[in-house]
Amino acid sequence: MAGKGDEAEWLEAVFDRLKALTDQAIAVVAAAGAPVDVAEAEKRARAVGVLARTAKAVAALTLKPVRKTRSPEEDEMSEDDRDVSDAELAELQAEFFSRVDHLVAAFERKSLAAGLGREPASRGEGPGAAGMDTGDAEAERRTDRAA
Repeated sequence: MAGKGDEAEWLEAVFDRLKALTDQAIAVVAAAGAPVDVAEAEKRARAVGVLARTAKAVAALTLKPVRKTRSPEEDEMSEDDRDVSDAELAELQAEFFSRVDHLVAAFERKSLAAGLGREPASRGEGPGAAGMDTGDAEAERRTDRAA
């Protein structure tokens, strides 16, 4: 396998060849006479654009790859650094449980409409399993707060 030195030498040789070819192409476009009509002007403008992109790509071969470094501040961040108040957490939980209840109800309606006759869904061993309405997220949250 080729070493980094061999690769660098090869890349340098490729850069030199591409740079010479790009210089020749630029010289050809620059030596051409002035455009005489709109079509010729558009053709020249496209050629100039292609040459500009080519020159930029060739120049990028000489640039060293830039590595993004992570800031120490990002490394030291943890989940504990995010401040979420109890009120915000309660609001997010209420919205989440409301959406879950809505989805469960929609699944139950579709199951009944399809004639599957399934039992209403329960949430398992949470507050919903303690004899409360299994689809009542607000009742579950009230029980959680009382504990």
